[in-house]
Amino acid sequence: LNQTKKPVRAAHLDQQPWLKAPLKANPRFLRDRYWPDGMVRVGGRDYTAMVESPCYLKGELSCLSCHQMHHPQPGSKQMELWLDDQVKSGMDSNEACLQCHEGMRDNLSEHTHHTANSTGSSCYNCHMPHTTYGLLKGIRSHQIDAPSIKVNLETGRPNACNLCHLDQTIEWSADYLEKWYGQPKPALNLENRRIAASVLWLLKGDAGLRALTAWHYGWKDAQEASGVSWQVPILARLLEDPYSAVRFITARSLRSYTGLEDLDFDFLDEASSWKTSVEKALAVWETTQKAENQILEPQRVLFKSSAEFDERLIRAMLSKRVNLSMDLQE
Repeated sequence: LNQTKKPVRAAHLDQQPWLKAPLKANPRFLRDRYWPDGMVRVGGRDYTAMVESPCYLKGELSCLSCHQMHHPQPGSKQMELWLDDQVKSGMDSNEACLQCHEGMRDNLSEHTHHTANSTGSSCYNCHMPHTTYGLLKGIRSHQIDAPSIKVNLETGRPNACNLCHLDQTIEWSADYLEKWYGQPKPALNLENRRIAASVLWLLKGDAGLRALTAWHYGWKDAQEASGVSWQVPILARLLEDPYSAVRFITARSLRSYTGLEDLDFDFLDEASSWKTSVEKALAVWETTQKAENQILEPQRVLFKSSAEFDERLIRAMLSKRVNLSMDLQE
């Protein structure tokens, strides 16, 4: 492909002089498609992401390592998997990585520091997190890398640890990355030490980050790692988000919670109806999940106690939201 096309490699602009004129004509081209460090941010550029991966640059990784063009036998068990992402049979598991990294097979927990059969030991979840936006959902990044709090702070791209552990702070992740992998812990502000990262991203982030975070609140792996009894009072606020895509994703995630499966919400309706939907979601939480909320550090997720969320703090966070105009070009 590199011989017939000119894929944009945003992390290597100095090697692509032909890009100067197009970027001058369209100054927002990179911002609407890439994170600040050049990693792909939108769907449809998976090849561009893959070629920046060590497994491609130093190994033999290709699209066909995990995907196949033609579907399996209709009606077979593999058909449903293929229909989702054209993934080969078995390549939706750690086998995708172990086919090359065979040495990890017998000491997986030693590397991941999670139980071997848990989602925390999924190679994908740590090294290919859902930091790409497309098709109204989170998509796995195809630039294989490792979680980094330093990169998170510098680029705004959420780290893999806090995309599973929605109830934990940036500092919590930084401490474990330092303890387990020797990553130097960067300087952190008060919010990053005291408030769950996902709450900050959800309430204060730009529209793209809000969309990704709202999707993760409905992601089964994150729900299992974080618990769900505290999430509705935070997530429901995005039913009033100014971006229709964020509202749509939020409603879909809310429908994954007990009592909200049939949430009646039209993301294209008049704005006056959105507030009513927020109130309904909070009322359902009061009757179905409030009593189950046993989070150990409620202030971390903007609760005064396990039974009472802090409305003042939630509104204060929303008032600091990044309202930068966004047009992610998937």
